[in-house]
Amino acid sequence: MGTVVVIVVLVAIGVGLGVVWSRRRAGATPPGGALPGPVDPLAEGPGGPLDGLGIGAVVSHGGHDYVVRGEVRFDEDGYVWTEYHLDAGGDERTWLSVDVSDGTEVALWRAVDEPGGLEPGASSVPFEGRTYRKVESGRATFTATGTTGLPASGRAWYADYKDGDALLAFERWSTDGSWEVSTGTEIEAHLLDVYPAGRSAGGVA
Repeated sequence: MGTVVVIVVLVAIGVGLGVVWSRRRAGATPPGGALPGPVDPLAEGPGGPLDGLGIGAVVSHGGHDYVVRGEVRFDEDGYVWTEYHLDAGGDERTWLSVDVSDGTEVALWRAVDEPGGLEPGASSVPFEGRTYRKVESGRATFTATGTTGLPASGRAWYADYKDGDALLAFERWSTDGSWEVSTGTEIEAHLLDVYPAGRSAGGVA
């Protein structure tokens, strides 16, 4: 009889410990019932590699640092892209175009100071030893902020040509204006280092 009592007491103690352990585990589980997954400390932020790009930001690429001085946002019937006018400390006009409508497309552009009467229109355009094929052309509205040399808003006409990864672009800002010509190169967004306004390329505010 004494043996039976001892067994019953041990079983009761075991059940009690099981209940306490179960309650402790339930109390340690976050609301929602799932533990948080592992975090990658090297992952990009929610905005991706171009997060923080805007007026006052510093863009580093190919050993050069550029300060974003102005921003032009284009809208062609809901198709949107942006040009960021850059200052590298010299007289060369340089800008970065970013198109996220069909994935992220980024290109670095430089103005052609003496295009020699070069104009769009034909399906192909020869320039500096290359033959560029027409990709698209059209008209868009734009809004400009910062230092761009443009009015705050208006309309722009454009034509884009391409030869491999080399780009040729035409832009004008009125129906009777002269065409501005620029050459560009497609680049991968992850090859850019963007330091938002207030942070230097050295990472110090």
